Amino acid sequence: MAKFTTNLSMTTPTEAISFSKSGDYVEVFKVRQELSAGLSHNSFIEILQPLTTSSQSGIKNAKSLVIRNTGVVGAEVQIKTNEWADATPDTVAGVSYQNYLLGAGDFIYLPNLRQMNFRTDVNSGGAAYFLDNQVPDSNMYVAVDNPAAGDAQLLAEALDSSETGVDVDDGSFFFVGDIIRVENEVMEVTGLSGNTLTVIRGAYGSSAASHSDDTAIRYSFFNAYADFDKFSVAQSDASGRFKASNFFGYARSEGVADGLVAGSISGKFYSAGFQELGLSGITSSTESGLTASTAYAFDIQVDGGTNFDNLTFTTSSNTKFGGSDGIIRKIQDALDVQYYTAGNLFEKRVTVSIVNGDIRFTSGSYLSTSAIALTAEDGSDASFFGTGRIPAVGSIEDAVASILPQDTLYDRGTGVQSANVGALFYDDGNGNISGACTGTVDYRTGAINLSGCPANAEFVVSCAYGSAHSGENRYSVTDGNSIMQISGRSANSKIYTTIEVVALR
Repeated sequence: MAKFTTNLSMTTPTEAISFSKSGDYVEVFKVRQELSAGLSHNSFIEILQPLTTSSQSGIKNAKSLVIRNTGVVGAEVQIKTNEWADATPDTVAGVSYQNYLLGAGDFIYLPNLRQMNFRTDVNSGGAAYFLDNQVPDSNMYVAVDNPAAGDAQLLAEALDSSETGVDVDDGSFFFVGDIIRVENEVMEVTGLSGNTLTVIRGAYGSSAASHSDDTAIRYSFFNAYADFDKFSVAQSDASGRFKASNFFGYARSEGVADGLVAGSISGKFYSAGFQELGLSGITSSTESGLTASTAYAFDIQVDGGTNFDNLTFTTSSNTKFGGSDGIIRKIQDALDVQYYTAGNLFEKRVTVSIVNGDIRFTSGSYLSTSAIALTAEDGSDASFFGTGRIPAVGSIEDAVASILPQDTLYDRGTGVQSANVGALFYDDGNGNISGACTGTVDYRTGAINLSGCPANAEFVVSCAYGSAHSGENRYSVTDGNSIMQISGRSANSKIYTTIEVVALR
């Protein structure tokens, strides 16, 4: 791919203003059309034929488009689009035309072809349905259906355990790359022809099985970086990655308004639960008051799991909190051993550290259930709590459970509220996700791929869908949301003019 930069500058005697857009492109598309004159010439000449035809594919998905009058007289340019009506979901209401007068040398710049008419000025063409901090379904799947029509999607045949051509009631609900679930079997769609899906059977750690006719088909959205039953909820993995072939079952059943609204997506992760000892002024060089070369123990419960009895560590000659063999290091080593050992702390990460002068035990997960609960041991080793600088277990701080960040921040000094952007991930309207993580999203299918998330993190999502602006650039004559055709005519009855269209794709 080549790089492009579009610059627009306006300079006056008092100021200079400039705008810039850059990106990648594959090809440059150019067309010049002479527009005839005449008193009786009231009709338009097509500059670009309907973009629904394959012959004009070069201009589809244009990332920059210029319509310029290169003649010496005025021109009337007409842009044909679909007209939409406000509904839930939005509906197509016909065809509409926008007409522009361009003087000699004038031009129109468009950053893309996403344009349509909306019949009301009260509501948006991109807000038919909203998700607001939506928790993905705990089953990690939902039925493939159209709720408005009550149309559940079912198998249209009985399946044995090996058939890879799967007949369904309506193939329009599916895309290549979809991960679906039929009972407890996961299948990956690799091909689509009418109402027959070509699939990989027994995918993502599931087992191929026989299924009866009319069995329900589900959109599955477990983390596809792991087997379907690795996690009990939709969450990132230990490497901070998450991938699903649909947007948690939403934006797939609205017919002509299918898909997500570009630029509307955001999400946020749960915080990690923790518990502190209730100390103050603790530094690495602070003496703990524990005895050297002595075994101490305490109980700990992590993320709502079963209590781990008698987590034991033995002090060295260094009884300070810090240091390579100090108290914090010894406790951390004991926790790390249990992370790899079968039992109640297996694969449950806990970090112990000094935070704001106190000793904090923090869960390594960012699940909604993330939590730490410290209690006194009941074994034969010396109790960690109530010894030296360590408070008795009844005097330590209450545990702080996992929470979601606030959507807005409040400045007590000014009283101004602002978006808590630093806690959110969000899309840029071009399929890229940034902020609290990075990734990509497909506005047509809802497929999402995230990296750089907190490890083992649950999240909530927000977006708009079911709208005129939903989905990909569509150039259909019946349900398009992008420019369909560009035409023009000379505004002068005596003199021809010429329109030039230049687009980057």
